[in-house]
Parts: sequence; C-alpha cells; structure tokens
Amino acid sequence: MIKRWTLRPLRLLAIVWVCIGGMAATALAEVVALGQAVERSGNGEINWTTGSVQATGLGAPPDKGGPGQARAMAERAAYAVAVRNLLEIVKGVRVDSATLVENYIVTNDVIKTQVSGFVRGAQTVKKDVQADGGVEITVRVPLWGVDSLITPFLNEKAIGSQNLPPEPESGEGPTGLVIDARGMGLKPAFFPMVVDENGTVIYGPDMIDRATVEKNGAVQYQTLPKGANISSLFGEDAYVIRPVQIALVPREGRRPLKIKGVDKAGALKANILISSDDAKKIRGDAQMGAALRRSKVVVVTDPLIAGLEGRLPKPMPEGIHGIEQLLAFLAVHGTD
Repeated sequence: MIKRWTLRPLRLLAIVWVCIGGMAATALAEVVALGQAVERSGNGEINWTTGSVQATGLGAPPDKGGPGQARAMAERAAYAVAVRNLLEIVKGVRVDSATLVENYIVTNDVIKTQVSGFVRGAQTVKKDVQADGGVEITVRVPLWGVDSLITPFLNEKAIGSQNLPPEPESGEGPTGLVIDARGMGLKPAFFPMVVDENGTVIYGPDMIDRATVEKNGAVQYQTLPKGANISSLFGEDAYVIRPVQIALVPREGRRPLKIKGVDKAGALKANILISSDDAKKIRGDAQMGAALRRSKVVVVTDPLIAGLEGRLPKPMPEGIHGIEQLLAFLAVHGTD
C-alpha cells in the first residue's frame, strides 16, 4: 500500500570524515530514520503511515469432528472474531478533531451500511495454526484508496475536485509542507486542520482535491524520536543519489517548507496550531497553495504506542459463530 517507505529509512543524518592520500577512507555515521505512526490496541492497530487498519482473531476447534472439519470451523470462527475486532478498531478511527467513525455509524445509516460493507470485505493477510488446532487470523482493510474507509466521508465532508495547476518545473519555491508536531500529544485523523493563533484555517478539507486525498489521505504521518533533527530528514539535503539510482520524489517534494507546530487543538487533539508568522508564509505563497490542494503535507509526531486506550474489543455476541451470523446480527442490532 506504500512504496515510499523503503526509501524513507535511507534518509540519513550522517557525519563523514574521509582521509585522502594513500590512507583508507573512514566514515562515521549516525543513523536517524523516520518511523511509522501506529496506534495499537490489544487485538489490532491503525497504521497512519501506510494507511491500513488490521485486527486479529482466534478461533478454537470444536470438540467433535474430523481434523479437516475442525480446522475449517476454527478458521471460520477466527475470521469472525477478527472482523468483530476490526469493526471495534474502525469505530475508533478519528474522522476529524471532533468526531469518530463511531459517531457517524450511530447517526448516519448510509455511512453505517458503507462501513459494514467495507469491513465485510476485509482481506486475510496472515493465518497461524496453533499447536492445539486453534487458528489465529489477521485481517486488514485500507484507510485510503479506492473503496476504502475514507471514501464515504469524502461526500460527508463535501470534498470536491480542485483546479490544480501543473507541477512547477523550476527549482524554486516550496513543494510541500512539513510540520514538526512532536511534544504536543497530537492524535492522527482523516481530516486534521492546521489553524493559526487566531483560529483561521490554513489547511483543511475545504481546500484539498478529492482524487488526491482519496488516493493518499489528507496528510502523511511520520514519527521521529524527540531530539532528532528534522531539518536533515526533509529537503534536498536529505537524499544521496548514486548515478545508478532513480530517486522517488517524496510526498512533500524536494523543497518543503518546514515549520514547528505550537500546540494541538480540538476535542480529539487532531488539529494543529501554528504561529501567525508561519501562517503568513503559507498564505502568501501561491505555489504553496497548489501544493496544499494536492495534500502534500507531512506531519511528524512522537512515536505512537497505544492511541486507542479505553476501546477494548467486545466479546462475540452469544450464539454467534461465523462471519455471516455476525453480519446478520449487526444488521439487526447495530454495532453498540
């Protein structure tokens, strides 16, 4: 789902001493790599960098029946549990800084139906058979992309097509925006807003192109340990390209504007407050405006460990033993 990740760890902060004149070259390098923004729960995770949600489920074999039948029944049970756990994690995804997917499911029947169908199509990405005959299955669905979790919310947010000028060919001007949001306790969301100290929206869903955000999300989240120098990881100086290599252009481009967030904002801590001075730099640049419409925004946060606290998976309803029974139960009783 993400190909650029293989390049990102190659962004190295290096100090190299080379001795010339018959002496062997000596190099000392300190490696600092960007990490993935992952929120974990007991039975799954949301990866805000690669754009995926996954969950696991464990199915036990029945006491009766042959080995083949027992294995098949354990797999069906494991898949049903994994889908149930996946649904709980999906419900906790932040749409913006005020609402979760769960809020829309409760109040909007159309979105409830779309999300249920989305979960129904979860792909099995891993299957482990236990020593006792039990089976553990991991299922995964995309956060963005065609027919992904973000799709029904594009209409809800009234996100349409934007007039996008051609990509600039010159080597001048900003190609994107990188916000250092470390130390703020920021939480990822589908549609975060960047606001200045007066509350004016600098970046938000009203200004992004629908096709671009559906394909790649509104922002890309990366993580970096506290104290690491962010300036050396973004921009032209962050890439060492050998003649035989073809460099992939990163989301933020080669000349991003790099700014420091001031604080988080919003009930779910997903919006980013920036200084008035930085806001002026963004608003006053037409090339930056075009980059924002293409959602060329990267947000660097602290490593995420457990962003879904308090959302423990619910047990399977009594008498539910398979995915079809589970989905039928949800259709009648809802997801609560």
